[in-house]
Amino acid sequence: MYRYCFLLLLLVGCNSDPQIDYTTLTVDQLRSRLTDSDPNVRWQSVFELERREGGGIQAVKELTALLDDKNVEVRRVTTQAFAGIFMEAKPPYSKDLKQAIMVLKNNQDADEVVQSGVRIALGIVEAKQK
Repeated sequence: MYRYCFLLLLLVGCNSDPQIDYTTLTVDQLRSRLTDSDPNVRWQSVFELERREGGGIQAVKELTALLDDKNVEVRRVTTQAFAGIFMEAKPPYSKDLKQAIMVLKNNQDADEVVQSGVRIALGIVEAKQK
């Protein structure tokens, strides 16, 4: 019996995909993963882009689209990424950043964590424009 369980575990382990090391991916590779069907891939990609200097700014259009993602964790990490992006960006903002600001201002997400991230991101924008 134990032998069969061990073989089953080996087979399941052999068929699983290897973990991706997101720290080794380029900004363009991360950007391409923002539309992946797996929400964990999207989440990891947003998280890693935000950690890269200039990475989030390069992906503003894609990140703006993720503010409407069906997965709440993706929306949460995206609003947090925007806070980092606005800390890094200097006014006057690009057209894409201005569009992101409008989407954030109009955000009606029911999730409290998302709303908190939106308020933080917009607070940074407001402080920089004074």
